[in-house]
Amino acid sequence: MSSSRAKILAVDDNEDGLFALEELLKSNGFEVVTARDGKTALAKLRSEKPDIALLDWVMPELDGIAVTTAAKSDPMLRYIPIVLLTGRNTLDDISEALERGADGYIIKPYQAEELIARVRAALRTVRLYRELQESNQKIEHLQREVEGRYEFSHIIGKSRAMQQVYDLIEKVADSTASILVTGESGSGKELVAKAIHYNSSRRDKPFVIQNCSAFQDQLLESELFGHVRGAFTGAHRDKPGLFEVADGGTFFLDELGEMSAALQVKLLRVLQDGTFTPVGGTKPKKVDVRVLAATNRDLLKMVADGSFREDLFYRVSVVTIKLPALRERTDDIPLLVESYLSDLSKKSKSSPKTFSAEALKALLGYSWPGNIRQLHNEIERAVLLSGKSATIEASVLSEQVTGAGSISSPVLANSTAKLKEQVEGLERSII
Repeated sequence: MSSSRAKILAVDDNEDGLFALEELLKSNGFEVVTARDGKTALAKLRSEKPDIALLDWVMPELDGIAVTTAAKSDPMLRYIPIVLLTGRNTLDDISEALERGADGYIIKPYQAEELIARVRAALRTVRLYRELQESNQKIEHLQREVEGRYEFSHIIGKSRAMQQVYDLIEKVADSTASILVTGESGSGKELVAKAIHYNSSRRDKPFVIQNCSAFQDQLLESELFGHVRGAFTGAHRDKPGLFEVADGGTFFLDELGEMSAALQVKLLRVLQDGTFTPVGGTKPKKVDVRVLAATNRDLLKMVADGSFREDLFYRVSVVTIKLPALRERTDDIPLLVESYLSDLSKKSKSSPKTFSAEALKALLGYSWPGNIRQLHNEIERAVLLSGKSATIEASVLSEQVTGAGSISSPVLANSTAKLKEQVEGLERSII
């Protein structure tokens, strides 16, 4: 902030003293607003929003300390630095001024150079205050955006099956219970986990995700629980695990059914008492983490065949949320299509496209084995292939979508094709 743009409120009940202070500040390039008493000073703080206030301590009605206290308790004024001008220079007086909120003080009579130096120093404080305010506003904006994006009411779908999912999310979000989200691949299990976290009291804490099928057993153990230096080849330093990173927040374990029996034991311990031991370590660590898990496998069947621990199953599935496949909620497809088209138009900064009646009929008639993930990819592909046309025709949809509900193929239509060719054509159509 340059001096030429800084506005300063100068307050003194002594007319000569106020005039001298005003002239000094103006001669150094500052814009000056003046007041002769504390009541007027407080009013001008609110109306003028100066960058700095220089207040005389001893004034009628409201003195400098009273004005400072009132300003620092006002959310709109508290970031304005206040410097007291005073003839009091005892330690008790100075301590009182600072404890009541003053950002500094200058002992009268002051040297012009000292006062201007103090003002310029206060301006640096103003700059830091404003940077802090801007940062806080950005953080609040991002927090609102994230919370809004994953708020359960913003998960797309109005079908009865999805209404039941919303009801469950609302009931369990603010609890500490472990939740198991089940459903086919691409049905939106991670989105539900995020909705639970961002609607819980842990929303300001970390939300950590780990896919249990992404690493081999030893590497996954290190990712989850961390390791100490020298635990294995390449462990050159201590590394905190994701459970430690998620302390106070939520840990989402995707593809839980892929976890080995050995790691299931360690996970069970965390769920029981919040403790774990890093790889190669001897001292247990304790965390406060809510565990959400997801799988597209039948864990009860895995329990029956011995590949998944029964005690872990009951620990991790205090409540189970089963997501319906997209083919079980076709009423939601038009809503999903509209939302995805809107998102894509915003990204490309273009007008939203629409599907023709024939194309939409094809989307509604397809079984979507890849669920909403596949639908999203299909729509993105169709938007690209439709070029500049505002309407997306069925001709740009993929063959598996336009061929839904039919086992016919170009090969089958040819009566002279060999049996092997007809079988291959049928397999391609089914796939």
